[in-house]
Amino acid sequence: MLDIKLIREEPEFVRQQMAALQDADAPVDRVLALDEERRHLLTKVEDLKARRNTESKRIGQLMREGNREEAETLKAEMSGVGDQIKLFDDRLRVIDEELFDAMSRIPNLPLPSVPVGKDDSENVVVRTEGTLRTFDFEPRPHWELGEALGIIDFERGVKLSGSRFYVLKGLGARLQRALITWMLDVHIGQGYDEVYVPFVVREQCLFGTGSLPKFAET
Repeated sequence: MLDIKLIREEPEFVRQQMAALQDADAPVDRVLALDEERRHLLTKVEDLKARRNTESKRIGQLMREGNREEAETLKAEMSGVGDQIKLFDDRLRVIDEELFDAMSRIPNLPLPSVPVGKDDSENVVVRTEGTLRTFDFEPRPHWELGEALGIIDFERGVKLSGSRFYVLKGLGARLQRALITWMLDVHIGQGYDEVYVPFVVREQCLFGTGSLPKFAET
């Protein structure tokens, strides 16, 4: 989550970064509006509380002086101030929730070195590892090979989970399992501890991993 101070002090810069990410839904303006309302209400609440504290001392002084009628009048007035404070505090709680939700929908800013492009066709090769293999034939993409070998079932994946999902079968499923085991062994060998966590987690965990709110519908 971005620092609210950055959004507040450099809103145009943040908007430009969102444009570079082609994220037209990033609620930068909503964050600014909620933040402004929040700060305005906080100032009003602080002023009202300061006034209530001052007048409470005055009420005590009036009672000691025997000026009961004026003290009761001031008490009634301060009761109204208390109602105002409660009203503003209630609104602030709502704003805090809405502000958190809006800020969580603004993605992290890209590094200055990240190229701006309309799609992956404008990606820039930063570096290559090893030597690219050359073939004396036209290589086929993995999705074609997977279907031809009967180890990937795209149609069933879509039926089960929706678009962009697939089912691995037979050797495909075994290959997936072997790769998972291999990667776990690699990381364990580098000093990491293996853990097995529950499939069901609390909502806050999904915020922490970046799954929410972006993927709330999936």
